[in-house]
Amino acid sequence: MDNLPLYQCIVCANELTATPVGQWACPHCGRYYPSIEGIGVFIPGAAVSIQGYVQEMAEVQAGLAQMADNLRAFQAQFPDSEFSERIGAALKGIGKNTGVLERPYQPIIEFLQDHPVQADLLAWSMIKTGTTFHDMLPYFYQDWSGTPDFEKVAAQLGKTVHEHCDDRQAVAVLGAGACGLLHSVAKHFVVAYGVDLSLPTLLAAKTLMAGEALEFHLPEANWRQVTLTPPEQEAGNIHFLTANVNNLPFKDASLSVVVTQYMLDIVSNPLGLAKEIRRILKPGGRWINFSKPFRVATDPPELGMRNLAELPPLFNTLGFDVIELENQRFTYLNMEKAYPEADSINQLVHYFVLRKNNPHPDGANLKDVSRFFEPNDAVWQEIPRLVQGRALTFTTGKSFDGKGGVNECLQVSVMGHIFSIPADFSRLLETVFAAVDGQRDLREIFQIQRPIFGLDEQPFLKLMYILNVLHYLLEFHR
Repeated sequence: MDNLPLYQCIVCANELTATPVGQWACPHCGRYYPSIEGIGVFIPGAAVSIQGYVQEMAEVQAGLAQMADNLRAFQAQFPDSEFSERIGAALKGIGKNTGVLERPYQPIIEFLQDHPVQADLLAWSMIKTGTTFHDMLPYFYQDWSGTPDFEKVAAQLGKTVHEHCDDRQAVAVLGAGACGLLHSVAKHFVVAYGVDLSLPTLLAAKTLMAGEALEFHLPEANWRQVTLTPPEQEAGNIHFLTANVNNLPFKDASLSVVVTQYMLDIVSNPLGLAKEIRRILKPGGRWINFSKPFRVATDPPELGMRNLAELPPLFNTLGFDVIELENQRFTYLNMEKAYPEADSINQLVHYFVLRKNNPHPDGANLKDVSRFFEPNDAVWQEIPRLVQGRALTFTTGKSFDGKGGVNECLQVSVMGHIFSIPADFSRLLETVFAAVDGQRDLREIFQIQRPIFGLDEQPFLKLMYILNVLHYLLEFHR
């Protein structure tokens, strides 16, 4: 384990220390953050919250099992159909991928067996990314199979580092995912950090980079088998962190460069992310971005995403100078090499390089998350309000099986992003949002939900942290 020169507690912002049993501890507030297979889990209440990954695995397994059942039923009804060959390939791929899926979740299951905790209604939401490890398999293919588009991006990033980044001490790649870009940029720096909220995805990427091949089947490529070989040389300077990018465990002014890939268009609060990046960058540090166009919650939704000319004023306001800014085209998840009939999407991408503007006020405590976790009276007097432009829509989908059966699927959507959601968590959110009227304070809303769901003060404030810092659905006023 490294000596943690850059890490701080994500609740109280004090320096963390390494423990003999491989955890990170905060001497100030007493919180600890576990390490699973060498990957730090910097999530509030991590030992409890990682239950959400097991729930995620069960949901994916159930989906794959249902898909297999449907295909077998079709094959039984039409044994000589023109789809027989493809059904066979799909069933083989589903079986293989089910096994591949279990591998990175196993260390998490073993951790929970060694550190048993009670079930937590909020665990699912604390780690929810919208993208499971199984969803990430096409990205592993994109990053590690030598696709031309990825190689082009990696080369451009290296060129940018060479031209614009004199300080090459420490880099963090946010939304590291399959970690191909992390591996390519790490060679330019003394130390590199790969940050992602999906612990199973980081575990799989770490295993691949350590020398173990990854073999799976690509649904998007007609379930063709793919074998990804490890890189020729393992990058020994890489550290992996599980964290939400809106609340990072890096100290103020500790990083030379931050890289975001396919991040700004999906993160809940782009302005909050920009402020967090500015906080962790050294004076004059660089922010390199490769992401689809995005919009801020308060932008007119009728105009869609921001165009290139509308970005510099925003960045200047946030304390950044623009070094480089351009539109690029990227063929997203190009799998033609694996399957000639695979579809591909040519996307517009904003590529920019920003410099932290030193005269801009730093605002080290841009968000005081400690109030959600440490006892205090003031937080209960805060009045929550819905974030303008981030209205949450609840949808119940129904499907009929033709035999009198009805299947229901609960979903929430916000700014075009749709997520499936557990029924009990959906009911909790509906109760909370119905009580938010711009007049009631947190104490009053707490009292409304308590006879229904029974959340005590600590888990209720944890929910407020989730809705404010992680998902940016509520903001608070005194």
